[in-house]
Amino acid sequence: MRIRLEGEGSEKTMETLEGQISDLRSQLDRAAQIIVAKDNDLERLDKENEKLQQAQNRCKQRILKSGGCCGRMESSIVGPMRKGEGS
Repeated sequence: MRIRLEGEGSEKTMETLEGQISDLRSQLDRAAQIIVAKDNDLERLDKENEKLQQAQNRCKQRILKSGGCCGRMESSIVGPMRKGEGS
């Protein structure tokens, strides 16, 4: 039976370690780029969502001002009327 010396068979050279560190740094850089891109996407989508909500509110106001059937439209969106509601 042979006793294994400390580090025997599992030695890694400095060159190998430096290469692995470089690879990990590259992966980290790529992950950071992806995060920045996704953050930009979310910011853009938030702005678009805000614009759509503003447009929706303007449409509701126009319908109300014109005396349209906004009340009936909203009730159909919310769900069927219960007994005694509406006309």
